[in-house]
Amino acid sequence: MFRTYQEIYNTRGGLYHRAMEECPAARAREFELLVATANLRRDQVRILDIPSGGGYLRTYLPNHVRLVSADPADRFLHAGNHPHEDGIVCAQHDDLPFGDGTFDAVLSLAGMHHLDDHAAVFREWHRILKPGGTLAVGDAVKGSPTSRYLDGVVHQFNTMGHHGNYFDEDVCNHLRGCGFSAVTRQEHTYTWDFADTAEMLQFCRTLFGLDRNPSDADLLAGISDTVGYHTDDRGAHLNWSLMFIRATA
Repeated sequence: MFRTYQEIYNTRGGLYHRAMEECPAARAREFELLVATANLRRDQVRILDIPSGGGYLRTYLPNHVRLVSADPADRFLHAGNHPHEDGIVCAQHDDLPFGDGTFDAVLSLAGMHHLDDHAAVFREWHRILKPGGTLAVGDAVKGSPTSRYLDGVVHQFNTMGHHGNYFDEDVCNHLRGCGFSAVTRQEHTYTWDFADTAEMLQFCRTLFGLDRNPSDADLLAGISDTVGYHTDDRGAHLNWSLMFIRATA
């Protein structure tokens, strides 16, 4: 069963937010890569973060940016405080309450694989972007270690399961078909970083809502069989990879 983003994160968005509060820097490299992909100009001021969850992107953006957070899951959206944002909106990815050409840029991280119709979302994002505006999106690739972790480990240990609709080799053509140009993509491999293995496991349990309560050994085995991890004198590091795409409206 393909569950909707709204259903998933109205159920476990609070846990996700708790994990992000407990380890706010664990996924820093991921957010940095999204912002680097966007490569915003100084005059690109009005930005939409979707799906924003509890509001994690603001830390990585320039101070002059006016950020609006949007998320379909009301409980997830309001789990955060959004203290330095210009607005928060509960709305679907493909049905946004903004006029044509409202935003200079749309940034989206790790939400697309929960959506059934990518083209409908891309068309809506193209509509709300100013001509020449920027789309930057990062998400998992079909068949990648990240997708295998999500549809394997998370599916096994979360009672809601997990079935992702991941990016494939046609994603850039889909964007062009929705009106975007100058489409580029690059898959990046990096790590989520923790003080130690215990913190890494707790983060995974909480962020992904692993309510079947796997043992540490079983969860480590699942991680090792999919994305992998390593430890060193700086802590524990969970391997992760996403495709980052930039396109112009």
